[in-house]
Amino acid sequence: MSLEIPPELKQYLETVEEGGTVHIRCKWRSSRGTECGALFFSLEDAVRHLVTHDPERLRKYLIRYVKNR
Repeated sequence: MSLEIPPELKQYLETVEEGGTVHIRCKWRSSRGTECGALFFSLEDAVRHLVTHDPERLRKYLIRYVKNR
């Protein structure tokens, strides 16, 4: 399983090492300026989470990701 983030999602997700394990961290910023910071083990979970922040704009990435699996 790869934790490589697609270029079009790098503004929302980044890889971080925490506790000796590589995670994907959500960088979504709310309108108040706070960053989400949720951690994920898989890109699929991270993309599904991103859709909860902005379903209109990010649903296409989830659909593309699921189709390519």
